[in-house]
Amino acid sequence: MRQTIRYLLLTLSFALITYGVLAWQQIDFSLTALTHVGTRDFHPVLVMAIGLGLLTPTITDFIGAQSLNSNNEKPREAL
Repeated sequence: MRQTIRYLLLTLSFALITYGVLAWQQIDFSLTALTHVGTRDFHPVLVMAIGLGLLTPTITDFIGAQSLNSNNEKPREAL
């Protein structure tokens, strides 16, 4: 189950990054709407930041799950 959640988080993070880049392209890579506080829509850069924020811990968790504990017996997830 943990592995499935990791893959879902990985997919979500890549989807958010892709959406952020494509949506930012639609507004010609402008940063002017980034400083508007009154808008209800997220700026594509913020969506990309959320995607990148999810990506780092997910990949770190994948690497940690693949590494072995100090006795080299079982992966960390099995403990």
